[in-house]
Amino acid sequence: MNMPTLPVPSAWLWLAAGLYLLFEIWRGWRRGVMRHGMSVVALLVAGGVGWIFAWMTGFVSDRIIPLPYPGGRLIFGLIAALVFYFAAVALSSMLFKKTAQQPPGLVRLFYGAGGGFFGLIFGLLILWGGISIFRTLGAVAEARQVAPGDEQLVAIKESLEEGATGGLVEKVDIVPANIYGLITRIMRVTQSPEATARFFAYPQTQELLTQPKILELFTDPAVAGAASDGNYLSLLTSPKLAEVASDPEVQKFFTGFELEKALDYALQESAPSPVPTP
Repeated sequence: MNMPTLPVPSAWLWLAAGLYLLFEIWRGWRRGVMRHGMSVVALLVAGGVGWIFAWMTGFVSDRIIPLPYPGGRLIFGLIAALVFYFAAVALSSMLFKKTAQQPPGLVRLFYGAGGGFFGLIFGLLILWGGISIFRTLGAVAEARQVAPGDEQLVAIKESLEEGATGGLVEKVDIVPANIYGLITRIMRVTQSPEATARFFAYPQTQELLTQPKILELFTDPAVAGAASDGNYLSLLTSPKLAEVASDPEVQKFFTGFELEKALDYALQESAPSPVPTP
């Protein structure tokens, strides 16, 4: 059942973004150039720290966290990035003074103005990441539209992608535009028994299902039970699924799998005849 979306004018999004940036500039002014400068540097470096930590501890995370590859590594990396960021912010608060603690005059003005500048940079970085998050949530809601709040997420996504705002968003978003459409189509397929059946009838999907590791996965009682009950959390955290997903042969097959063609085939009103070859 589709819910009507409530329009979110682009002007409101620009206003919200502007107010947030003003808040970050004010916060940066209060914290000072050194403290807030460290926050920006820590935010930028945290991603690299998380990636390196995830890569170095992959052999541990793949065994400790029962998620499909590379889920465990992503969680380890995210934890490392957050720990690094908050540790750096705490350290900067201990080492450097706030603007108000500086002597009046040029020194205080420099600390405040520099902090305000880094506050602007920090705010822009957060908005940059927020664009991808809202567009992803909107893509999921666009396919689902059954839960409270879905219509607003869809409206925000549409507002971000329309007009002058949309042109800017496409240029600055770190996620390729086709990924959001892919998310929506995957959600639609999983919600329709008919579309799911057509997806599994696709030639490459049929070939995938003949893989020994995949056959072993589908015959696992715990996996089969979780799938039939719709318990996706148990399914995603299944050790058996993590084992299959980390198998090199399975990963090699998925690399050549034409997912978009399979989804297009599944979402047609009726399956074409003959079945298209990949």
